[in-house]
Amino acid sequence: MQRISMTLIALLMLTFFSSAQDAAPVKWQVTVKLTSPTEGVAIFKARLEPGWHLYGLEMPQGGPKATVINTDESTGVEFTGALTPDRAPLKVHDSMFNLDLSWWDKDIAFRRKFKVTNPSNACIAGTITFMGCNDMTCSPPSTQKFSKKVVSTPAK
Repeated sequence: MQRISMTLIALLMLTFFSSAQDAAPVKWQVTVKLTSPTEGVAIFKARLEPGWHLYGLEMPQGGPKATVINTDESTGVEFTGALTPDRAPLKVHDSMFNLDLSWWDKDIAFRRKFKVTNPSNACIAGTITFMGCNDMTCSPPSTQKFSKKVVSTPAK
């Protein structure tokens, strides 16, 4: 009987910790869309859990980790524009850091235009480093790798 109880407790704990890992406050999705046979846009979408915010692209010294989308590992493409968010971040005084900071409090997408220079190995790749917080706590800074092939459709 004691063995069954211990097994059930272990299963419950495993279930709890597995679901806690899936409940990340910020989740990223990277997509690549061609706008012509030789040009496209990389889209980096951050999905935020309600009550959480994602810090801006620039942070003051002594503040939290800024959101950084690094595309240096990309091949076969040349970026033709800067990383641009769909909307401006909120400007807020953060009592946790006692600093004026910028952040997004809802889902946000960042876009970066590119030109294909070598269709045979065109790939958007790199890392996203970010930090999310709510009114009580912050998630530790995280880095997520991404790699998306740029697939062009043949001309008709």
